Amino acid sequence: MSLFAFSLRGVSPFTLIKRAVQEFVADDMPTYAAALAYQMLFSLFPFLLFLIALIGFLHLPDFFTFLREQAAYLLPTSALDTVNPIIDQLQTQKGGLLSFSIIIALWSASGGFRSLMTAMNSAYDVVESRPAWKRIPLSVLHTIGLAGLLLSAAALMVLGPQVMNWLAAYVGLEDYMVTLWALIRWPLAVFLLMIAVAALYYVTPDVKQSFRFITPGSALAVVVWILASLGFGYYVQNFANYNATYGSIGAIIVLLLYFYISSAVLLFGAEINAVIEHHSDDGKDKGEKTPGDGGVEADEELQAAQDEGVVGDARVVQRPNGQA
Repeated sequence: MSLFAFSLRGVSPFTLIKRAVQEFVADDMPTYAAALAYQMLFSLFPFLLFLIALIGFLHLPDFFTFLREQAAYLLPTSALDTVNPIIDQLQTQKGGLLSFSIIIALWSASGGFRSLMTAMNSAYDVVESRPAWKRIPLSVLHTIGLAGLLLSAAALMVLGPQVMNWLAAYVGLEDYMVTLWALIRWPLAVFLLMIAVAALYYVTPDVKQSFRFITPGSALAVVVWILASLGFGYYVQNFANYNATYGSIGAIIVLLLYFYISSAVLLFGAEINAVIEHHSDDGKDKGEKTPGDGGVEADEELQAAQDEGVVGDARVVQRPNGQA
């Protein structure tokens, strides 16, 4: 199966958007986005603490500076003014990568991934069946993977010009190097972001699926997120004065609202992929984790077992017309 899946698999664009909006509302995604934004706010600084420790362990101080510079293009200024002083304080702390505080920070940051798992399951209309002993380590591994992906992207963007300069000198095209890098830098960053979102769509829901680097959901989510980030930043900077309205917590309100917008866009992209999957002839019906399994009945007994971290006796039922 192709690793790049731009195909809508027989679903018209109008039908796709219409159904995705309907599913977004029916699955109560605005509520999940609010919960995810709240969890992201609490996971942000533990994740940054872990990221700083990892950068210090790898002796790569310039990479974190690069990440902060790129974040300044998208994040509202008032939000950055809140985050940057805390980052400066975290960078002055001394501690090994495996110190107790770093382990606790990693554990706290992984809570964001567990919330995302729950939201993605709702988007795909499936019931979580992974036990707690599997789900929690997976969320920690995904958090470490996200940190590694950020560092890899930063390394590529920082070292990319040097590598291209070497290649340009080797083939005698040094004069074109600056222009070439200026042309491909941002498309490359967007491409890497699409891959990161596609990876989230692959690992977080409890469904069996093939990994694709680019999907309609990830492409739409990234494009809409960039536009929404730029638009929200412009609005906050030029029209809204949250500090005057909310006082000293205005910057936190801005950051939380930005996380909400980002979460909503991310979940809408998942709904796009789910609609394509559920409407294609070779895809899965609602509630199915593998094609043809009939779905899992989300009754009160199974839900209670999940709340305790234990998988109950899930009854496999055949749904009429493939409905959950």
